[in-house]
Amino acid sequence: MKTLSLTHLVAVSGANLAIIVGAIYFLCAGLGMPRNIRYLTALIAMSGYVLLVGPESSVIRAATMALFVMIGLWLGRGSTALNSLSLAIVVLLMIDPGLATDIGFALSAFATAGLLIMAAPMFEWLRQYMPDVIAMGIAASSSAQLFTTPVLLILQPSIPLYSVLANLIVEPVVAPITILGILSVIVSSVNIPLAGGVSYLASIMANWIVIVAQELSSWPAARLHFVKGVLGILLVALVVALLALSFGIFKPAARQLRISAALVCVLAISWSATDQIRHTNFASDSALLVCDVGQGDALLVRDSGQVVLVDVGRDDDLIDQCLQSAGVKRIDLLVLTHFDADHVAGIRGAIRNREVGLALVSGFEDDRPLVSIVQKVLAEAGVRIEVGRTGLVGNLGRFSWKILQPSSKANESSDSNDASLIFAAWDDEHAVLALGDLGESGQIRLLRNAMHDLSLLRTRQLIVKVAHHGSADQSSELYEFLSPVAAIFSVGKNDYGHPAASALSILERTGATVLRTDQLGPIAIDLDAELGIRSGGKLTT
Repeated sequence: MKTLSLTHLVAVSGANLAIIVGAIYFLCAGLGMPRNIRYLTALIAMSGYVLLVGPESSVIRAATMALFVMIGLWLGRGSTALNSLSLAIVVLLMIDPGLATDIGFALSAFATAGLLIMAAPMFEWLRQYMPDVIAMGIAASSSAQLFTTPVLLILQPSIPLYSVLANLIVEPVVAPITILGILSVIVSSVNIPLAGGVSYLASIMANWIVIVAQELSSWPAARLHFVKGVLGILLVALVVALLALSFGIFKPAARQLRISAALVCVLAISWSATDQIRHTNFASDSALLVCDVGQGDALLVRDSGQVVLVDVGRDDDLIDQCLQSAGVKRIDLLVLTHFDADHVAGIRGAIRNREVGLALVSGFEDDRPLVSIVQKVLAEAGVRIEVGRTGLVGNLGRFSWKILQPSSKANESSDSNDASLIFAAWDDEHAVLALGDLGESGQIRLLRNAMHDLSLLRTRQLIVKVAHHGSADQSSELYEFLSPVAAIFSVGKNDYGHPAASALSILERTGATVLRTDQLGPIAIDLDAELGIRSGGKLTT
């Protein structure tokens, strides 16, 4: 539902209030009640509804607007919906200025403004090409979606491609669900089993929303990358403003305003498409590729058509997309440093439609379920599995590679992080060192036990994959000894404080170029005389 921007259906909104108040009013009219009784009953129903669901900002906005509309009609003075909306917003902001930064209030206000300003003229245009019922649904969904997009980009900085379609498909069940839900509440005070039956009828229709959300969210490109940050929000806000003016007070200049809006759209789409193309094609055949797998690790080293992949991240799709963009169809050596989910849970995506020659795993005694799951997936794919251990060596094109620690059973390690396979690869001029999730004590042990190998690495242009996503548990002694030219922080959104300021400070003091996937997205490095560093950027999908 987040992917399709359908989450407004799980929150109480002005639409729900309008459905209930409207249903009560027309029911009273159908029963032949006097005019004053109809309005009074509708107001009482509205108050009861607000008390029942709670004073959420969107509900208060809708109730206040409805109050002004109904008072105007009751007094026979008439009422303009847009004026009532504006008055409701002003009054509520005077009472509670904090609503100015309330996302729910903003979404409710802008969605209503979109419906009032654009829905009718859009409907008149669409009805020329399709039945009125469909035209009305598209006009309502599109106008509300358009006006709320600048706010939605703050929450999810990407564009839902199928949002209007999804809302159009589920819209017919929203009113019945709302009415049945309220009816169930009322009936529950008299007969609980009967109320349960009414709720069950509502749940059948609610399940239709679930089915639609599950299906459409799985379609390709369900959310599209859009210009990031403030610039993206301003571009969309400019389009909305131009269209609103063309349908409002500047109708004589409507054509020019709409052309301007179209040009801004072309600019935004071109900008976003450029980002997407760069993200897809930036890697080319770089010797070193750091996949952006969120909070996790996935490091690719390749030469002469041979590929080593160190860890696979947590998400099947993220690692699969990265390997696809790099054109990887075979993994000669798969190194799974240890069995934390953010290093191995994406195993299915990594081997999807790919051959794998050999997989190395840590020999640490680990009884977590993920261990057997990963081993089963590899076995079913026919992948040969060996325990990585200190001194295990091999070749990768012009590179030599070696496992620097732990021992075969990792008896010296205190936990799975401490038992991470430490992978090193080097040629005559360059070197790569991947430290898994090794902590400070393990790094000191590595410095003591693998001094000869580390001394070799430091004589090259050394690129280090910083341990444990840049946690604070680092040995400044190790990094200062290695003196790398580049330090990779493979990190995503997390609650652990990664990368820690202390870890960043340690690497900055060594003079290393700090490369962070949470800021740069995937990173490609050409191991030439001069390191060529390129990034794919962060997409908002």
